[in-house]
Amino acid sequence: IDLLVGSAPAIMEDLSSSGRKFDIVFIDADKDNYATYYKLAMDGGLLADDGCILADNSLCALVYEEGDIRRQRLHEFNMMVANDDRVEQTVLTVREGITVIRKKL
Repeated sequence: IDLLVGSAPAIMEDLSSSGRKFDIVFIDADKDNYATYYKLAMDGGLLADDGCILADNSLCALVYEEGDIRRQRLHEFNMMVANDDRVEQTVLTVREGITVIRKKL
């Protein structure tokens, strides 16, 4: 396991450009950028063909105040995943939710 410290999008782009693939991409970071991390994993080629993305706290949109931007961004992320024809997903209702996403085979 390598610990990489810095801007997550920049690190993910570097990993992608070097051809790295991962069986699991675990997203548990700033809620505002879940969509960015998802796009980098899916479109950037980081996710192996038979891999899965685990998005932690995916149901937090339900606990943030109505005016909180994180609520809107998580809702947008959840809708983006739900409408992505390339994947299938399920939500584990553990604490604030974990969305398990995998490419359709």
